[in-house]
Amino acid sequence: MSIVSNVRVVRADAPSFSFGRAMSLLAGTVVVGIEKVMTRAELARSRHQLAQLDERLLRDIGIDRATARFEADKPFWS
Repeated sequence: MSIVSNVRVVRADAPSFSFGRAMSLLAGTVVVGIEKVMTRAELARSRHQLAQLDERLLRDIGIDRATARFEADKPFWS
């Protein structure tokens, strides 16, 4: 009978490279990037539609032509 039968071996949690974790982080970064591009594209479409509204519709949403033109002229990335 062994005296050390109840001894547990504890490994130190040393950071190590994990290919699965690296791929997961890369995939997450790609997804976030795609979401940002899609959001910017939708914003650009909305601004283009705003520029197409007539004076009556602009008045209904509470902005004037100059404000609509200012928003519509913003670049894709802003």
